[in-house]
Amino acid sequence: MTAASESRAQPLNASNKLEDDEDQVPLKTEFFQMTGMAVQFASVRIVRMLLTTIDSAFLGHLGTQQLAGVALSSMWQGVFSSFVQFTIQAISTLASQARGAGNNKLVGVWLQTALVVALVGAVPTMAVFWNVHYLVGITMDDEQTVEYARQFSQMMMWSVPPQFVYSALASYFSTIDVVMPATFCTCITVLANIVFNYVFIYGTGGWEGFGFVGSPLATVASSYLQLLLFFLYTIVLKGYHRDYWGGWDRDAISCARMGTFLKLGVPTGASSVVDWASGAIAGSFAGYCGVEVAAGQNVLNSLFSLTYSTVSGFSTATQIRLARYLGEGKPQAAKRILRIGSATLLTGGVIICVFMSAFSSLVWGIWTKDQKLIQLCNSAIVAFMAGVMLAYLRFTLTVVCVSLGPREAWINLVSNNIASWLIYIPLAYVMPLMWGWGLSGFWWSDACGEAFKVACLSWAVARVDWAQASRDALARQANGRQPASPSPTMNKLCLSPLLMSPGPRVVEAAPSPLMVQPARDSSLASPAAFAVAPESEVVRGKAVSVRTWFTRGRESPVEEKGSASV
Repeated sequence: MTAASESRAQPLNASNKLEDDEDQVPLKTEFFQMTGMAVQFASVRIVRMLLTTIDSAFLGHLGTQQLAGVALSSMWQGVFSSFVQFTIQAISTLASQARGAGNNKLVGVWLQTALVVALVGAVPTMAVFWNVHYLVGITMDDEQTVEYARQFSQMMMWSVPPQFVYSALASYFSTIDVVMPATFCTCITVLANIVFNYVFIYGTGGWEGFGFVGSPLATVASSYLQLLLFFLYTIVLKGYHRDYWGGWDRDAISCARMGTFLKLGVPTGASSVVDWASGAIAGSFAGYCGVEVAAGQNVLNSLFSLTYSTVSGFSTATQIRLARYLGEGKPQAAKRILRIGSATLLTGGVIICVFMSAFSSLVWGIWTKDQKLIQLCNSAIVAFMAGVMLAYLRFTLTVVCVSLGPREAWINLVSNNIASWLIYIPLAYVMPLMWGWGLSGFWWSDACGEAFKVACLSWAVARVDWAQASRDALARQANGRQPASPSPTMNKLCLSPLLMSPGPRVVEAAPSPLMVQPARDSSLASPAAFAVAPESEVVRGKAVSVRTWFTRGRESPVEEKGSASV
């Protein structure tokens, strides 16, 4: 079946049977599975944050101008690079739905589409990095600071391709529950980045090093090292991709395939740009309030990023599992994942708020010993808590909208634009400056913007016909359906059952290209659903060559039982 014929596939009609409540995994098992994924996702995010912290620490010892140039350059780099980064994340939804529908080959096709988007998107992003210093010069008069921004961004430009490709690969493997390798590779990269920074900046032996440019060069080297380690381990050594790869396919760059990917990814990427840009503008207002308010805003922003990293894994796990259940034809299970993810994230927010109420002074002490600054941060703690709770809820609703489809993704983009430009930015000027609320005014303005987003996204999610959303997901992933493989890292006896993903389910191929048939499947709650694969079927531990990655489509195509080839 071709991509063109797939585009004519019709969603299931109302008479087609979907799974009911009795077919759901027990709540306790579901929560443990989701927690196992979330912990791994969160660890990856936390470790990635350390890369930025390490660069800032080394550059901070070189001088204030260097640190200021890097900070301003990084701000503008994030505005543009985040668009491609978050557009690539469409693979998380589409590949999860394909896996849930039993279309393993299509999971690999979505990876190819994501890689094309990553490499094509890297070109204009690199061009922006090369010219970022012109943007920095708009608000910075100091020529030396602008020069440091130029040197930093033009060297960092070379880290864009490996970072985008790594993002696509890591997202692909996360949809098949291979997350821990990304954590290990990132940890190794952090350690290497420390060594690279020291050696490249200060040199070793009789070599004096590169000085300032050595720090961004260390990040470039670390980015390529991270990608190389991840590729060698997951693909060459372990072959985790094998059940989800059918060889290179031109269908990945077809108009229909690219259109589906971009319709979902572009609104998400654009929404990320709105977040970055509005945050940068609001942050510039802090300078008008004085050095102490600007410093306090930096402390609160750092704390928010750190605390969210600890619970953000549940947002990603919610997106992947919700999309997978929709692809499996289980709308009730998808709704329950939404409830679990929202409740967990909000509970995490409450725990953070309670902790901050009791130990706020100790927390501020991590960033500063200035008692006046600590008191200023304490004066904004209520507004900070309000922003945290609303932001956590909004993040969950955002990933749900992205999982549901392009319509909900566009609702997220529109509501984000309205909240950012018509609510957050005006209030971020009025409350702190005109009303004299100072530091707390920035967070109350942020809370108002988040409240509007939560209202809009809650309305969108409340209006969703979950059964129809599941039928639509099944229709989009209808080609080449086959038995869904278990997680590549979950079919070994030594692994904890807390990290097990739903086991294999047999999905019959659709006899008609225009209609997706519901799967006849045993309940995931049954013992057979978590059975360990026979030794002959456990292919994950077998080493595969690089040649296999490129030639498998010709030599050993993925088996498609009872279905037409794509």
